[in-house]
Amino acid sequence: STQGVSSAASDVYKRQGVKLVTDGTDNHINLLDVTTSFGLTGRQAEAALLDAGVVTNRNSIPTDPNGAWYTSGIRIGTPALTSRGFGPDEFDQVAELIVTTLEATTPMTASTGKPGKAKYQIADGVAQKVHDAADELLGNFPLYPGLDLA
Repeated sequence: STQGVSSAASDVYKRQGVKLVTDGTDNHINLLDVTTSFGLTGRQAEAALLDAGVVTNRNSIPTDPNGAWYTSGIRIGTPALTSRGFGPDEFDQVAELIVTTLEATTPMTASTGKPGKAKYQIADGVAQKVHDAADELLGNFPLYPGLDLA
């Protein structure tokens, strides 16, 4: 079930020290508090993950200190991956790719001298490494099995 793999993924995040807003999942969504866990805004995390080939959405969390534009969370919906056949093992890999990317991402310093809320940098090579791993993982679970576009 979608909820089952979402729960499996939430366990991976928790083992890696990532704060989940609901302390787990009660549906098919994992909402990660990236400000508490990685010192990033949701906007920075969403963009850094996109650079690494992982699509998420920034999302506000309850009493969000970064507001609705920058946010403090990212939302990971699992249906798009379960429809391709992902199970708990694959969600473990996805969680590891997300954590690897976010641990290697830091906010750029704003003109005030404080960490900015939009710009970021990713350690050299990490985005490409994660992108390649994500491509390989998705390649094992084609969107339309049997469809030959050649």
